[in-house]
Amino acid sequence: MKVFLPLLLAALLGVEQAHCLMCFTCQNQKSNWYCLKPTICSDTDSYCVTVSSSAGLKNVIDFGYSLYKSCSPTCSSSSINIGLASMDMSCCQSFLCNISAADGMPRASTSVLGLGLLLSLLAALLWAGP
Repeated sequence: MKVFLPLLLAALLGVEQAHCLMCFTCQNQKSNWYCLKPTICSDTDSYCVTVSSSAGLKNVIDFGYSLYKSCSPTCSSSSINIGLASMDMSCCQSFLCNISAADGMPRASTSVLGLGLLLSLLAALLWAGP
């Protein structure tokens, strides 16, 4: 076991870093809670994209809200509001950066997300045992 860890470390240091963008993904969801599925993007994808759209007339009529999140090779951030309907598209380029539902919402930092993921993996390894 003492020999295995240094060999593993040496092997990992010698390996070329892979492109591994991860984004949250979902399609046509009504809440951001259902859009927290992490997905490994393809090598051609460079952006995490969030598109939110809503329609209605203030508090009188609500035609609904839709949220889409995905990986994308291109980015075209935009925002459209025509009174009865609005659409917001935002892009980002870091690990699970599209956690929020819209561009104006607070975002979790990458280090906090990475620490949470590391602690989850550590707990799983401890639970599995030797």
